[in-house]
Order: sequence, then C-alpha cells, then structure tokens
Amino acid sequence: MMGSARLVSFIGLLVALTQQYASADIVVENDLINPEDIYDFIVLQDSNHFWLSPNTTQYFCIMRGLWNPKNHPKKFPGMARISNPIAYSSTKQWLPWLINRATTLGVEKLAETGFTDTFKVEAEAAGRMVHDLQEGKGFFVDPEDPEKNFAYLPGVKVNPDYPFLNGIASMMPTPDWFTGFYLLDVVDEYDRTYWHRIMIHTYPWDAGTDSGDTYMSVDQDMDPPANVERITSSNAPNGIFLSPDGRSVRPVAEWDCVLHVCEEDEEECAPDHWPPENGCDRLKYPGCEEQCDPEFDEVCEECKPKPKAIKLGESTESTEDSGQVFYRSCCQSNHEPLNGYSCTPSFNHGRGEDGEGADAAGKDDRKCSFFRPIRCFREKRSAAVNNQAASLLTTFTLMSLGMLALTLS
Repeated sequence: MMGSARLVSFIGLLVALTQQYASADIVVENDLINPEDIYDFIVLQDSNHFWLSPNTTQYFCIMRGLWNPKNHPKKFPGMARISNPIAYSSTKQWLPWLINRATTLGVEKLAETGFTDTFKVEAEAAGRMVHDLQEGKGFFVDPEDPEKNFAYLPGVKVNPDYPFLNGIASMMPTPDWFTGFYLLDVVDEYDRTYWHRIMIHTYPWDAGTDSGDTYMSVDQDMDPPANVERITSSNAPNGIFLSPDGRSVRPVAEWDCVLHVCEEDEEECAPDHWPPENGCDRLKYPGCEEQCDPEFDEVCEECKPKPKAIKLGESTESTEDSGQVFYRSCCQSNHEPLNGYSCTPSFNHGRGEDGEGADAAGKDDRKCSFFRPIRCFREKRSAAVNNQAASLLTTFTLMSLGMLALTLS
C-alpha cells in the first residue's frame, strides 16, 4: 500500500513538473521595463557564444536615422541633424533616463544641445555601474536620400556582469527631444547565449526639461522639470512627429548591432572594414565595403568614382578620381552607377505605434529566415518548447506506467 501511495505521489510530481515546463515561454523583458514601451524588436538572431565565455565580447552598432520629412512631415526643420549617438553597457542600477522619471543633467544637456560631454562625465562617475561607453559621429539629415542618414559606433564591450546595452542620441533643432533605449539584455534567457544580431526601432522622447513645443522654440527651462515622456499621437506637440496620415508617431531611429568575439588577449578586436572606406552601410548591405572584379564576378557594376579629397594648397580644378570603381551594387556601396540608371531614394518608414507603415523588416510577408523578426523567434521558440514538453510528457508517462506495472506485479 505504501508503494502504491509513493508511486501516486511520484506520478503527481512528474505531471506537475511537465505542466510547468509545457507552459514555459521565452520572456524577452526584464523586471524593470516593458520593451514595447521603450523600443520595438525588429530582428533577433541567435549565436552559439555562451554568456560565461572568457573571450572579449563586443557589439558593433550602426544607428540609422528614420527621422525625415517623409516619415515626420509636420513642420520638419531645415538643417536637421542627429547628435553623436552613444552606446554603452551597464548594470541595472544606472539609469540616467527612465520612463515617467526625471532625467539627469547629462541627458538634459544632450537632449537640448546635442553635446555629450556632461553625459560622459556622469557615466564615468557611475563607476562600476557602467562598463564601456562608445560614441559615434552625428550627421545632418539628408531629406532627399535617407540611405545616407546613419552613423557607425565603435564596439561596446559586454560581459556577464554588464549584459545590458543602452543607447541615446538627440535630434536638433528641438527643445529637449531625443531618442534611445535602455536595459536591452543581450543574453538569450532561453539558452544563455549572446544574441548575434539585434535590430530595434526607437521613438522620440521629451526630456521634460524645456517647455518648448516647436522645433525652433526659444529656450524655456522647466522648473521643476517634468518626467521623461514618450511622444505619441496623443501628446505630440503641435502634431510634430506625426506620420503623414496623422494617426501615429513613427520611429525616429534604427539601432542595428552585431556580435563580435575575440580571444581574451587579442589587442585589436574589431571587424575588418569598420567603418569601411567607402562609407557604406555594411550591416544593411553585406559586402558593400569590398570592390568586385568584373572579370571574375558574375554581378559587378562599374560605379562613378568619388571626388578626391581636396588638400590644403592643391588645385580644385580636378578633384575626380580617374580610376575605375567596381562594386556588386553601386547604390548599396554608396556610389552612383556609371551607366544605365540612377540610385532612387527609398524611405524606410518604420512601424508606427499602431503598426501602420511597417518597413521591410517588419512586414507580414517577411519569412522566418536568416534575419528573423521577433515574432518569428517567439513562434519558433514556443513551438520548440511545446515539442520538448510533449516529448517529456511521453517519457514520464511511460516511466510511470512501467513503475506501476512493477508495483502491481
């Protein structure tokens, strides 16, 4: 009788464990934030790099500006520019800006002026809460060709103690509006490996330090400051940042980061051609940084040479490079084709807060292939969990029936 009771208890425990395992799912957020309030996942790609590896682990990022008159036509300013973008790794304890909280002086200065000095001083003063901080070069917004609106950032080191990636940049001229993200966990909770590639969209935020409500507002400091607030269709000042149809606020930036791992003692730890000499976006157009050979490569276009850089004291009469330039795609390699066609600008609208205007990375017809949108990742992971749970349940059931047979015999 005691044997039967123990068997029943054992079977009950197995069933409970199986149900718990079967109901498990991947949670891509941590206990401080809801990512959907801060950013949109566009791509997550797996790697096999374990999070406790002693090797040097870095993320090299490109920040693309989606803020342009096509996406945000209302009163779009002339000479618009994006400040130097900053990316850094940290613990959960350092949060210079946080939704519904007052911001720091460093974020205020960056949002209002575009200067990053105070922010970097704060990061250094944070001590062990910040592991690595890197800064890219800002750019003026090209309203005609948004393909040119991006910036390379040096690699940001991460490790098991500093698994959170953060980024920030401001838009100018604005009173105190900026974009960015915080506490993006670069470790997959499911198998404890680093993500190989991460792409997110970020939105405009009001730092709450200036009461201006137009791009060109005069300085009107708020005393006391208000809390940081995301700009949405319901609170967009004077309709600024609204999409062309006025229904949503589209993202203003795209952060695309790729994993790079080196040996622990390797001095130069960076991908080749980062950034490339021709200035192309090598994450968006892989291979755009290297020229092709028309004699050996099936796809190889001749492109217009870039003007030579004018040096002090040189004549300005001839600034064109007379050599031939060949790339697999001239347009993707930041060159104009020599013959046949012209590079046509193609705006990346991004996904608005209501899902309207999805870009190519988020369209419904995008396949779960090499670069997978987050929904495909969740679907695959959920399917994997369910399949494993079903297999585990079958094993446990067979074990239980076997033990039951032994007891009754």
